[in-house]
Amino acid sequence: MAQTATNLANVLKDCWTEDTIQKQILINDFPLSRFEKVKATMIGKQALVPIQTWGNAGYTSIGAGGGALNTAGQQSVNQAAYTLVYHNMPIELEVSALNQTGSNLQGVIEAKNLEIEGAITDMRRQIARQLVTNGDSIVAQCASGGASTTVSLVASPSGTAWGFDALQRYWLQPGGVVDIGTTADTDALVTASTISAVSPVASAPTITIGSSITTVAGTHFVYIPNPNSATAANPENNGLRNIVNTTGALGGLNPATAGQEFWAAAQRDTATTVFSLDLALSLQRSVLQLSGKNFTDIWTGLKQQMNFYSLLQNQVRFMGEMKMGAGDFGGVTWNNMKVDGRPEFLDSDWWTLTLDDFQLITGDITKPTWYSTIFGQTGPLAWKQGFTSGVDAVVYPMQIGVRRRNTHAGATALTA
Repeated sequence: MAQTATNLANVLKDCWTEDTIQKQILINDFPLSRFEKVKATMIGKQALVPIQTWGNAGYTSIGAGGGALNTAGQQSVNQAAYTLVYHNMPIELEVSALNQTGSNLQGVIEAKNLEIEGAITDMRRQIARQLVTNGDSIVAQCASGGASTTVSLVASPSGTAWGFDALQRYWLQPGGVVDIGTTADTDALVTASTISAVSPVASAPTITIGSSITTVAGTHFVYIPNPNSATAANPENNGLRNIVNTTGALGGLNPATAGQEFWAAAQRDTATTVFSLDLALSLQRSVLQLSGKNFTDIWTGLKQQMNFYSLLQNQVRFMGEMKMGAGDFGGVTWNNMKVDGRPEFLDSDWWTLTLDDFQLITGDITKPTWYSTIFGQTGPLAWKQGFTSGVDAVVYPMQIGVRRRNTHAGATALTA
């Protein structure tokens, strides 16, 4: 019988096609990278942003006969206070992973570099998630479902809640550990359960966990476990959805409080479901009306960037047999600004932002830093005494705040 490749499969020498692992997940963190270019504010206990709130209300107009003046007012001032959030990502490696892999013929990748670089990338992805959502620690919202280890999430399109979007952006993935519960008790249904599988189907997204639970839409949510609290969610960064808002407290100030009405975004449209040029104009006008200045950046998801492109493309008129081209929706502009459509943003969101008015809050640590380095070791990766492994963790203390809310506007219900 002739020898075959199938018969020799177990003894053939493997040959790697390339020297680097091809990552299959989203590795961008556009919003975080852009905010990191904003001048950082170093803090002690907290960062205080001085704010002028209202002007002098003592203006008086008088006829030629003269008369009394209104009581003198004063320029009103206040402050917004922001505190740091400490973002952490641990790693642990067995000595065998270091001894039996590397740049030799035994392996294609150095395990140490893979884990170290991956830890930083994964941490930054989670910070980017926080920036494009609510700052409320919710990673995904559950849909209603009966008792099962397969947990249903909110289907696409997103709008005010997201589930499929979390899977599509790799905020949840197999091997990840989650709590599921309510806003009052974040692990009311399940504590630290490992995701074994995900189903990123737009119409019926699910995750599979180790416990059978029953979920109710609008009541139950998926969180990253908080080992420091039995009920509360992890503290997370402010997100665009709570910064660019006409309601809700931010930095200790609340537009619902008398005298603090100024502390609101120019506009937050939560009703419009279909993107239009009129919507873009309305958001632009709102910023100009309340602040007297134009915004500097437009950030949106890929879906609304494509919708914007389609609206503009419909206006194109071709003359004769001139060269025609289409499909470059990444190159569209509005008011001489590039419309930045990025995979990190929710499909439902369109933001008009003034980056000059954002604040990056840091301490002495201004970038992702390994604990071993902070404590004087040569790190990363120190021996875990009494074990055959090395451990370390990367930490990035930072927060996002604003000096003004009324120089920003957004629409967050664009489901079409």
